[in-house]
Amino acid sequence: MNASSLLARMARLFAAQARTYCLSALIAGALGIIALTAVSLLITRGAESIGYDPATIWRSMPFTHQLAAIFGLVFALWTPILLAARGVSRITADQLSRQPVSLNKVLTDMVRFLPAALIYALVIGFATMIGSSVLFVPGIVIASLFVLVVPTSVNESAGIFTAFRRGISLSAKVFGANFILTLACCLLVGLIVVLRIMFLDRFLPDTRVLFALRFTLTYIPALLILVLANICFTLIYNEVRKAELPPPGPSSVTFQP
Repeated sequence: MNASSLLARMARLFAAQARTYCLSALIAGALGIIALTAVSLLITRGAESIGYDPATIWRSMPFTHQLAAIFGLVFALWTPILLAARGVSRITADQLSRQPVSLNKVLTDMVRFLPAALIYALVIGFATMIGSSVLFVPGIVIASLFVLVVPTSVNESAGIFTAFRRGISLSAKVFGANFILTLACCLLVGLIVVLRIMFLDRFLPDTRVLFALRFTLTYIPALLILVLANICFTLIYNEVRKAELPPPGPSSVTFQP
């Protein structure tokens, strides 16, 4: 599947179920906003005396609070992302298999996926965070290896860790496409952050609630990027699965005497 074909199919699938895609992602996004706000308020508790500069706040925190903040941010950021990705992959899989698409069905599936999402958030979140802290590109490389884990969990009846290993294995087979798509998504989110800093942050006072609002202003538009990206990843997963199937053998012919 070339890039133009992939994007065209993604656009058609999204247009056919745009309401369901957006609602499922917004529900997961609302969970993410609540979680990020709660973690942010916890991190900035007592920061009135030192100001709301992130570096100053971080240095003033004891090690145990820093550790709790890291785990809290990883879970608060990645769990809703994985839940939204699960919802998108479920909708796309149902569309491709011509099954009826229902928001209730999608939300029920997302709830059932929650235990796996928590485990995946820990592994994927920390691996990506470590890679990104070294340089930008290693973080993208690591993230690209995980993008087919959720589509695999939707389409294959496997356990949490089996689906995880299987998703990485499939991602490695189409790593180039995954990397380009992941890089494009990260650049778009980065552009959103830059625009927010340039045009909005200067007008936001340094208060605890508005400190968390900065996450929200990035999170909401990033949800649309996440939806479109995971439609593409599900399509890529289907192509990889088709490539794994053995070619059909010659049809047998019975000759009548």
